[in-house]
Amino acid sequence: MRARIKKYFSITKKEWNGMIVLIILIALILAAPYVYQSFGKDSIINSNDFDKAVAVLDKAKKSQRNDFPEGADPQSSNPATVYKKAASGTIIELNTADSAQLTGLHGIGSSYAMRIIRYRDRLGGFYRKEQLREVFGLDSTTYAGLQAQVTVDASHIKKIPINSITFEGLSRFPYFSYKQMNAIIQFREQHGDYESISDMKNIAILNAGILSKIGPYLLFK
Repeated sequence: MRARIKKYFSITKKEWNGMIVLIILIALILAAPYVYQSFGKDSIINSNDFDKAVAVLDKAKKSQRNDFPEGADPQSSNPATVYKKAASGTIIELNTADSAQLTGLHGIGSSYAMRIIRYRDRLGGFYRKEQLREVFGLDSTTYAGLQAQVTVDASHIKKIPINSITFEGLSRFPYFSYKQMNAIIQFREQHGDYESISDMKNIAILNAGILSKIGPYLLFK
């Protein structure tokens, strides 16, 4: 009986060595957090130094913004460009102004000037200066600051020959939706040429609002 018990609990030298290695590994794992805590303490950030660095950066940004004249575009490929602003009381005609004249307006930089020209080209010209508010990115504050500096001569508008224009030609005009353009072409093909804007009132998809907007641009021949 004793021999069986002794044999059951006996281990070989190889097993003993393996157990020793396992015990050592377990001890190292358990001790690792304490060793790391002793030798690897986190550095504490000096908040005063950080605040000073932020202040210097903010000052540099403000200085850079102040280097741009009113209306200049900091995102331009040529940020050093200085736009000569129009003298007080100068009035710019929107339908004939070039980009240089538009950047002379207070509050208008090169980006806005190009957007105004592109939108003017799509319209065929402005018939009232309030249409500037339709230019992408030009908000009510910017418009309020420049409305007294501009005027509009509607005689420069390039009108749409509504009785001959194609769908593709009509698609360049910003006031129409796809369905409205299609309805205009289809109605003309079915009923003949339009004699006046009153004929277009028969197109159900065109309401009074859109008709009032497009009226100044239509040429009936």
